[in-house]
Amino acid sequence: MSPFWKIFIAIFSYISAIVGLGLAVVNASEKPPATSLAIVYGAAGLLFLAVGVLLSRRARY
Repeated sequence: MSPFWKIFIAIFSYISAIVGLGLAVVNASEKPPATSLAIVYGAAGLLFLAVGVLLSRRARY
């Protein structure tokens, strides 16, 4: 994969992680809480965060 696409997907993943975790907090703090949506958004946010971290790591030789 070229460095351009790697950086592009990493940035997209970080932004998606922030949005997902933010939506999880918003849905969990509603009255009554939308727990199932909060769990789904939180899990998606954590998954995107992991992808972003893995793509932005430096290669170790």
